[in-house]
Amino acid sequence: MSVDDLLSRAVRVFVTREPHGFPRPDPGGLEEEFGDAAAGLRPRLEALVTEMMELPLQGEDLVAGTRAAEVTVSVRHPELDPDAMAALGFYHSYCWR
Repeated sequence: MSVDDLLSRAVRVFVTREPHGFPRPDPGGLEEEFGDAAAGLRPRLEALVTEMMELPLQGEDLVAGTRAAEVTVSVRHPELDPDAMAALGFYHSYCWR
């Protein structure tokens, strides 16, 4: 499966650190970046965030648990590029800390 550049970029915009420095879902930023297309992207993005957060924390520590979650989600969603997975992973790690 090839990378879905639009979805990957949308993940990075939706799960952002800006401007606060910590990751959080940002529907407003999504709408600003994607306009009318945001309404179609948002349910997919919320589902990805939920899927990531529903995974049990695995491993000896937060870093190992986050990496395990990233691997699981990247296998399930090969359409996401590494930067999108990193954004989801950072959000996962932040929420579990």
